[in-house]
Amino acid sequence: MILEVSRGHVQVKIGDRTATVQGEMFFPGNDKIGFLLCRGSLRFWNAPNQNQIMTVADIDIIIADIRADFSQGGHTLEVEN
Repeated sequence: MILEVSRGHVQVKIGDRTATVQGEMFFPGNDKIGFLLCRGSLRFWNAPNQNQIMTVADIDIIIADIRADFSQGGHTLEVEN
């Protein structure tokens, strides 16, 4: 579930943990937003779980969650490695 979207990050909640994904917002038109997500910025969960390293499966779940929320609103998500 997306908690916050800003020009430079998206914050999500997955289960009982949160993560902040760095990236860049863009505007593709039609009053929609787009976000270029930096997959490489996903390494650790937010506090209080900041010592837990994200697994590849965690990262895939986070990206899928953001993609699903964005697509429901007709928004664009691009992923950069």
